[in-house]
Amino acid sequence: MKITTSASRITLLTLALSCAIAVEAQIPTKCLEIERILVDACIDLNACPGGQEGQNEMVSFRTGPQATALTELEADWPNNSWNGLVQNAMTATTTATLNATITACGHLLEPPGGIIPPGSRVLLITSTTMCAAANPFTNLTDTLYLVFQSPGNISGHFANHNNGSTISPTPSGGSAPRTLILTYLPTACSDTATYDRELLTNVLGTYGGTSAENDGATAAFSWPGVPQVSYVNFGCQAPIVPTEVLVDQVTGSLCGGTGTVQLVTSVTGPYTSVQWSGGTGVISDPTSLSTSYTAGPNDVDPVVLTLCATLACGDPVCTTVTLTVSITPDGPTTLCPGESVTLTAGGADTYLWGDQQTTASISVSIAGTYTVTGTNACGSSDAQITITTASGPAVAITPNGPTTLCPGESVVLTASGADSYLWDDQQTSTSITVTQPGTYGVTGTNGCGQGNAQIIITAGSLPAVSITPDGSTTLCPGESVTLTASGASTYLWSNQQTGASITASATGTYSVTGTNGCGQDNTSIEVDAIDLSASFTPSVTTGTAPLTVVFTNTSDPADVNSWDFDGDGSSLLTSPTHTFNEAGVYTVVLTITAQGCTAAAEATIVVAAELLGASSITVPNVFSPNGDRVNDQLMVLSENLTTLSMLIYNRWGEKVGELRTAKDAWDARTFSGEPAPDGTYFYVLNATGADGLSYDLSGAITLIR
Repeated sequence: MKITTSASRITLLTLALSCAIAVEAQIPTKCLEIERILVDACIDLNACPGGQEGQNEMVSFRTGPQATALTELEADWPNNSWNGLVQNAMTATTTATLNATITACGHLLEPPGGIIPPGSRVLLITSTTMCAAANPFTNLTDTLYLVFQSPGNISGHFANHNNGSTISPTPSGGSAPRTLILTYLPTACSDTATYDRELLTNVLGTYGGTSAENDGATAAFSWPGVPQVSYVNFGCQAPIVPTEVLVDQVTGSLCGGTGTVQLVTSVTGPYTSVQWSGGTGVISDPTSLSTSYTAGPNDVDPVVLTLCATLACGDPVCTTVTLTVSITPDGPTTLCPGESVTLTAGGADTYLWGDQQTTASISVSIAGTYTVTGTNACGSSDAQITITTASGPAVAITPNGPTTLCPGESVVLTASGADSYLWDDQQTSTSITVTQPGTYGVTGTNGCGQGNAQIIITAGSLPAVSITPDGSTTLCPGESVTLTASGASTYLWSNQQTGASITASATGTYSVTGTNGCGQDNTSIEVDAIDLSASFTPSVTTGTAPLTVVFTNTSDPADVNSWDFDGDGSSLLTSPTHTFNEAGVYTVVLTITAQGCTAAAEATIVVAAELLGASSITVPNVFSPNGDRVNDQLMVLSENLTTLSMLIYNRWGEKVGELRTAKDAWDARTFSGEPAPDGTYFYVLNATGADGLSYDLSGAITLIR
C-alpha cells in the first residue's frame, strides 16, 4: 500500500538509514599514503579567541609496513615551513580534549613512545595550539593516531578556493593546483598529493561563497597507484568520513501477505558486515546490501524492516524500512498569519482526516498536527504532519573577523535570517564593509514581516607586554621560576612556547612577543643562577669484590662535600677512597653545598662476585600462551644483566604487563588477571649489563593463542 501526503513528502516505505561504503583495512606497500587534506579549516573565535586557520588544518595518511618515528617524517607544505613533529604534555591534553568530543565508538591516541605502528591511520594536525572546539570528532568510528606539528605557523599551510563570493553550480576561479609531499626520511620514500583550489566545494556541494560557507572543504585521494582526487565538504569537523546507511532504491509493494519489495542500499564509511531483520516473511539475503523481502502470511501493516551495519569496534548503525501513509503540502509548512496551505494524502483509495473530512486534500490555516488514515484492499495506515506559525524574520549580523578594529583595518558585516536587507546607511546588500567604530544596524524583511539587528564595532590598540616572575630570578641548581606575560592576547616566547606562562630553569635572557588584533609588542627578562654543579670521576666502575675505587671530586670548591655509597657507608672527604666488599650494583651520590645551594652527581659501580663475560639481550617477537608448555610465556633471553625494566603496552597505549628482572616472565594476562587478547603489543626496555653496557630497546610482540 502507498499513501502520499503534502508537506515534506513521506513515502509509503520510509527509510531512515545511517551507514556507508565498506572500507577494507589495507596496509600500503610503500612507506605511506596520503588520504585526505582538510584544506579549509574552521575557526571558532568565541571558543578560541585569537585562533588562526593555520593552527587547525589536518592531513590524514596511512603508514606502510614499517614502524615510523615522529622524527622520521617531514612535510613539504604548499605554504609555510616544516616545524617538525612534537609529542609532549600539551599534545596529550589536546588529544584528551578531542577524545571527549567523540560520541561514536572511535578513539584517538598518540603514538606510544613516539613510534607510529605499521599500517596505522594517522591524522597530522598542523599545530599543538589547535582549536578543538572548532574541529570535533563527533562521528569517529575508527582508531586514529594523532601527531602534531610544533607550534609557530599560524597562517595557512594550504590555500582555500579561488572562486568568487557568489555561489555558483560550476567553478569560476581558474585552475590553481597546490601540492603536499610527505616524506619518510630513512629511505627518502614520499607520497605526493595535488589538489586544485578551483574544485574545492562548499557546504552546499557547489562552488564559491563566503568563508563560512566553505569551511570544511576537503580533498580526498585514492590509493594505491596514481592518486585520484575527489572533493568533499563535511563542515566543521575533523576530516573523517561519517558512517551512514543509505537507501538507494525501494521498488514493489506488499499486500495481504503477498508481494515482494526490492531493497537496494549502500554504506559510507568503515564497517564489517550488514544484517537485515524484521517482518514474518522471507528476506532473500539477510547479509546483503541489495536484497528483497517477500511478505509473510502473518505480516500486518505496517511492516518494519531493520538494516544494521556493524562497525569495526562492534557497534551497530541501524535504520528501518516502514510501510506508511504520506502527506504532501502545496506550500511551506510554516504559515504567516492569515495564510493557508493545502494538504494532500496519497497512496490509498479512501481517506479519513482527523476532523472527519474524507477528501484526498484539505486546506488548513491554523497551526497544529494533522492526521489522516488511508485505506485500500490491503488495509489501513496513518500519517501525520505538523503545521507551525511563522513570525517575522530573526535577523543576525555576522562579522568576518574581530569586532575590534585597529587603525586602517576594516571588517565585513553580513546579515542573515531574512530575504532582503536595509542597513542604517541605506545600503541594501547582504554584506557591508565598515572601517570605523560604532553601532551598525540592519532591518531584514521576509514574507511575514521585518526584524532588526545591531552590532557594536570597537576601536583597538597595540599590546603593551610585561613579564612577571613568581619568585627570585636568581636560581640554585635544580630550581626554576615561572615567568608570566600579560598585556596581549597570544604570546610567543624565545623558546617557541606559546602560553602566557613558561617555566625557566636555565640562565639567560627570556623574551616574549605578545600579539593582539592590532599588532605586536615584546619585552625580556634576565634569569641568573648560582653556578656550583657537582661532578666526580671514579677510578673504575666495574670489577670483582673486593673492589677499591678512588673517587676524584671534580666539582667547584664547596662548603660541604657529602658522599653516600648506597648503603655501604658514607664520607665527608673531598675525594675519598672506598672498598666495596660485597657483590652488587651501587649508586654512589656526591652532594655538595655552597652559598645556600645544593647540587648532586651520581655514578653506578658494578661489583661482581667473579669476573663475568659480555652481556647480551634478545626479545622474542612472538609467543603463544595456549597451555601447551611451549613458548607459553614471554621471557627475555639475556646474559650477565645487572638490571632490567620492560613495560608492555596494548594498541591503545595502555600498560598491560611489566618485567622487573631478567628472570621475570609475562603470562599474557593484564594487571586485573584477565587474559590479554590476540594481537600486536609494544614494549619499551631498559637494562644494564655487568660489562657496563646499557640497553634501550623498543619494538612489537605478537600474541597468538
